[in-house]
Amino acid sequence: MARRRYRNISQKPTSMKMPASMQSPTVPAVSGKRAKETYRGAREWFSPQELADMRLPGMPTTDRRIRTWAEKNLATTRKKLSGKGIEIHRSALKGEALKALERQEAMSYAMALADQPAESAETAPGGEPVEVGTLMPERMLDASDLRRMDRARARAQALAPLMALPERHRGRRAMAEEIGKSLGVGVQYVYRLEDKYRRGGLLALARIGARADRGTRRVLISAAWEAWCAATLAAWPLGGDVAALSDRIRQCVRAAWVGGSPSASQCWLKATAALGKSLMEEGCPEARVVALLKVPTPRKWLEAEAQHFRVAGRSLRDGKGVYDRHLAPVRRTAAGYRPGDLVCGDISPLDIPVSRPDGSTAYARMISWHDVATNWLWVDLFLVEKGQGVRREHVAASFARMCEQAPFGAPRRLYLDNGSEYKWDDMLAAWMQLAYLTGQAFHAEAAALLPESGRVVRSIPFHPRGKRIEGQFGNLRHWLSWWFGYVGGNRMTKQVANLGEKAPVSDFVAVSDWLQRELADYHVTPQPRAEGMDGMSPQERLEWHLNAGWRPMRIAREALMLAFAEKSERVVRRGAIHFEGRTWVADFLMGLEGRVTVARPKIAGPEFDCLFVFDRSGAMNGAAYPERVFGLLDAEGAKEAGRRRQALKLLLADRIEQAGGPLDEAGLAGFRAGMLGLRATLDQASTASIEVEAGEDIRRMARAAAELTERTRALLTRAEARKQAESLARLAFETEEEAAARALGF
Repeated sequence: MARRRYRNISQKPTSMKMPASMQSPTVPAVSGKRAKETYRGAREWFSPQELADMRLPGMPTTDRRIRTWAEKNLATTRKKLSGKGIEIHRSALKGEALKALERQEAMSYAMALADQPAESAETAPGGEPVEVGTLMPERMLDASDLRRMDRARARAQALAPLMALPERHRGRRAMAEEIGKSLGVGVQYVYRLEDKYRRGGLLALARIGARADRGTRRVLISAAWEAWCAATLAAWPLGGDVAALSDRIRQCVRAAWVGGSPSASQCWLKATAALGKSLMEEGCPEARVVALLKVPTPRKWLEAEAQHFRVAGRSLRDGKGVYDRHLAPVRRTAAGYRPGDLVCGDISPLDIPVSRPDGSTAYARMISWHDVATNWLWVDLFLVEKGQGVRREHVAASFARMCEQAPFGAPRRLYLDNGSEYKWDDMLAAWMQLAYLTGQAFHAEAAALLPESGRVVRSIPFHPRGKRIEGQFGNLRHWLSWWFGYVGGNRMTKQVANLGEKAPVSDFVAVSDWLQRELADYHVTPQPRAEGMDGMSPQERLEWHLNAGWRPMRIAREALMLAFAEKSERVVRRGAIHFEGRTWVADFLMGLEGRVTVARPKIAGPEFDCLFVFDRSGAMNGAAYPERVFGLLDAEGAKEAGRRRQALKLLLADRIEQAGGPLDEAGLAGFRAGMLGLRATLDQASTASIEVEAGEDIRRMARAAAELTERTRALLTRAEARKQAESLARLAFETEEEAAARALGF
């Protein structure tokens, strides 16, 4: 057995696969007989599905669209040799598509060679062992490599008859001359080709004319740069070496790209200036720094550095651009959602100027709600006052109307913008209250600590890709542009009939009515490209869900009013509550006292002018209404006063009945003291008392106090006797007038 030889490798070949980054995602590696076919000739015919799976640039990506493309472009086709369908000839592929196919074929062949074990290596046509080794590509194949492979295959086919002839055959010379004429080379060159083919196979023929150092750089940056480095190091030996200077300029170039350099020339100007300044500070001669600033721009090298650092520089200046062009999106699907499962909310201006009642011009605001399952749009149009925007109560009112009237019903989950219109703690609390009032049929939350299911989801700020409703706004603009006066989204370049003129101003009511009719047409228009719509219109998609058993969820107006209400505390005084400068009365308030919680609905119309009242436990007691004012002599006022007295009497009687009557406190007096042992405690304290005898000083003070008391009592007795004697004397000498005056109390 002939001994195999190995060269340019450090060990015997092993089965090695190429890195994943170099593998083709659509053309798998081949081996065995298939590898030999790819080795000697590329495939000529492909099925539409194979071309679709390759995802060639400029080509469709589905089997049906590939067939349509072949028909429109008159591609060469044939029936499949086995089975049904057609095959397309590779000659139909042009430009980038053909180049991509050739790259994938070359990569597939290279992977097949890498997977072949040493025992299965081919021998040259002459029978001599082929020098084999593990394929270790150091660079990507390009068009020149493919051209050399095609030329090698053509030469191998031309050499096949000569290779089949035995050595020293008389016809070899004549055949070599014929082959040389067909290839355009001499006889001796044909013999050299034969020898290379026998020794190294097709790869040896392909390597003819290829440089051994192809793909490796001969200079670090550019020839002009290295010339400057050599001259600078000769004049200033402290500069280090060429590699050190190259590393320094590379860092300056990278910093320039990160700093936001707009072009390669600007990057080189700033990088050389930065390096020159640093070298001047280190003592480099000024003449060499001036020469550095004149070094031509190495564009190819600069663009190679920019490929890795330009994006970082763009991120410091244009975050939106980096988000749009570089952030890989996460694919999401709405499959499995039913109407109302997820509703997106957003606010967008209507790009049609309308007039306010005062004659001023404004752009109305659209509060839109998008049902993800059906692509149904519910839009409320608001014309705000000058200098104002959409407020939170506008959003709440629109949400309430959507819950009452939208065909997809009340939403089970909301996906909202981060605008201030939605950042309302009271509104979030209202949605939580709505969830409570509907028995958790409507889910909402305001805290991240709550369970994942059923929450108000917020989009990433300033990232429209995460909001599905933004795409619906784009579709809606195609419908809005039919209105004469539509100016587009760019206010600086408004769409007008004549340059320099203002856009026509429309009537708000007319625009509102037209918008609803346009939305009706939108809802019946099929959407073949929309995800999850299966080519149906929003109306057909809604009917499909209805036929499948889905039913919309409705929320009562009273629940919506109660949920979207502004709450505050007030004190009940004399059966009434004072709120927002008005007095609110209700019969149940006459039976309450102290502080209560009141809720004023924000979305109610004039017919629902009421105030909900809650007690301290959070239970709703009822609704209070504005107090009616009667005239001084109005008989209705007297009737209302009588009705209130009777209502209070009945209310208090009901409360007494609920309590079971007043408590018999007299019968309970002393019960607690007896049960808790108060008498036993007093007896124990009396028994345990200790008599304390008084001292001499105390006894002397007690005697003095007794004597003083006796003297005081005697003095008071004599004073009272003297007063009675004086009174009797005065009565004995009073006149009739004095007696009459005394009788009258004077």
